[in-house]
Amino acid sequence: MRLWRTIFVIALAPAARGQAVPANSPWLKESFQSTKLDEQRTIYIATPANYHSSGERYPVLVLLDAEDEPQFTAAVGNIAFLTNRGAIPSLLVVGVANGKDRSHDMTPPATGESKKFRTAGGDSAFLGFILDEVVPRVRSQYRALPSTVLAGHSFGGLFALHVAATKPGAFNGIIAMSPSLWWNDSTVALEYANAIGKAAAPTRLLVTSGGLERGIAFTTRRFAARLDSIKPEGVAFAFRHYPDDSHRLTSVQSLMDGLRFVFAPVSLMTTPLQLLGRKPDLAEIVTLLALGPTVDSAAIVNAIARIEESYGRGARSLALRQEMPEWAMQNYGDVALQVLKVPSAAVWIFRRNVANYPDSPDVYVSLGDGLLATGDSAGARAQFRK
Repeated sequence: MRLWRTIFVIALAPAARGQAVPANSPWLKESFQSTKLDEQRTIYIATPANYHSSGERYPVLVLLDAEDEPQFTAAVGNIAFLTNRGAIPSLLVVGVANGKDRSHDMTPPATGESKKFRTAGGDSAFLGFILDEVVPRVRSQYRALPSTVLAGHSFGGLFALHVAATKPGAFNGIIAMSPSLWWNDSTVALEYANAIGKAAAPTRLLVTSGGLERGIAFTTRRFAARLDSIKPEGVAFAFRHYPDDSHRLTSVQSLMDGLRFVFAPVSLMTTPLQLLGRKPDLAEIVTLLALGPTVDSAAIVNAIARIEESYGRGARSLALRQEMPEWAMQNYGDVALQVLKVPSAAVWIFRRNVANYPDSPDVYVSLGDGLLATGDSAGARAQFRK
């Protein structure tokens, strides 16, 4: 299956101490002096396998605690899996490693029992570091779209909700995995929910918890119930609970569910034909595409146009490229040509792909095949030459 190419920077969970990303890892390591934090900081960047062979631009997902090698490796691998299945776009993964004081970077000023964290209160400066230094650095060095997603676990999840509450619209999607909402005697749970409920900027937000997490499961449910009761117009919100998972296990499933939720508006897993997971027969195609009693070129073109419109609407909401992925349109063109036996409709679909992806050799080959089926040998030869 041809894959749509995309980039993400991901913010992940707290790292197991003492684990470092090895020098021979399949991602790049960059260290630079942060003016916001006044110290040397490190980020890790993993690009999709086809990044260097494509000219596409990609969205960005931001991942915290990236020095946790097993967790970062799992994140990159799971993103590749979801991309391959059409559940999310391809991603550029940029992980932000911890500095010298993680609890300072990711927490608001402490009150009550949280005062035992004596250096707490640096989340605003850390947010400035990510928004003003990390994200611009990635966008200047890589082909990035405006679309940006943030994900964090534990203190990182608390930080992610701080961002959603205090900087609405800074990220198109936020994944708060097992957030430490027990902070400040649990008062932040309702404070953040109330602030997010007033946000006008559109955001997709997923929050998770595990059944074996002391103090987190209760406060996260409290946050979710409050936000559900507000029903903010601009925020698409979902909550996931994993009853059998401890704190150290929630990040992997949370990230996968979070990415699927954030990118649900452009998921190709729910697109007609992809629903079947196999080559469909004629009757199934007619049903899925709602072609009606007459399977002709006009009916097929109208069906594909409806799918494109729906996909484009979701892509706009996430600041993504609005054209259908090349491989998805290729699939529809092949179905029109080989199963429905309507080559004129296939040519229309293949021409759409040529217009959207003029740097891809495949689109010209497919258009040539379509033109041959219509009897246009000269036109087919021209496409094959391209």
